[in-house]
Amino acid sequence: MKKKSWIRITILSAFAVLQIFPLLWLMNFSLKTKSEIYTESSLRLPDVPQFGNYVLAWTKGNVAEYFTNSVFVTLVSVLITLVLSCMMAYAITRMKWKGSNLVLTFLMLGMMVPIHATLIPLFLLMQKAGLLNTHWCVILPYIASGLPLAVFIISNFLRTIPHELEEAAFIDGCGIIRAFLYIVLPVVKPAISTVAIFTFMSNWNEFIMASTYLQSTDLYTLPIGLTAFRGAYSADLGPMTAAIIITCLPLVLFYCFCSEQVEKSFAAGAVLK
Repeated sequence: MKKKSWIRITILSAFAVLQIFPLLWLMNFSLKTKSEIYTESSLRLPDVPQFGNYVLAWTKGNVAEYFTNSVFVTLVSVLITLVLSCMMAYAITRMKWKGSNLVLTFLMLGMMVPIHATLIPLFLLMQKAGLLNTHWCVILPYIASGLPLAVFIISNFLRTIPHELEEAAFIDGCGIIRAFLYIVLPVVKPAISTVAIFTFMSNWNEFIMASTYLQSTDLYTLPIGLTAFRGAYSADLGPMTAAIIITCLPLVLFYCFCSEQVEKSFAAGAVLK
């Protein structure tokens, strides 16, 4: 192996260790007793792994309820964002109608407005609409904030697809809806994956808007639930770190099982015309 390859591998390995160390450190903490955490070195492995910390976090810490809420909010917002962005991008790029470029420009303006800049206006709007303190008061803003980037990525990807694919389908008697479902969507799968990844990561970790709009503990998502958990178990770091590991687990598993698709999706999102 060449010297440059060894240097590259060494640098990347060191970077990987630095990235994964905090997660391993938290996992080590989550398996310790209270006395081991406060009296022994933080790097020392536990004498007897305390898997009961995870049980305590999942049951008495209400992590199971917070986890379910996060899954519901994230999946619903991701699915609706994907459906709307695919239809909007297809209508803008593949159909000829006046004002399509103006509509796309208007949507792109949404990328310039941070979601948290609309915190107070949306709070008043949700309050008047009767949606405050429901999951929809965070799902709807998540969808609205994710649409501009989603339409931007998918529409630019659609422009790279030749129109001959759809024209051949139309000649064979395929309608617009069937062409969209069976011809276009399979081709733009990398772009759809890109949107799904960005939206999932953003919505799963969002804290400020959820903590402002969700006031009932039974509606809390995981990021808010961790703050409530810290208040309930402020003196017991074992269950607290176990709850943090449970929060990080979906993102870690997502990347482990879909690492190849994640890389292709990021590359697809970067190639824009």
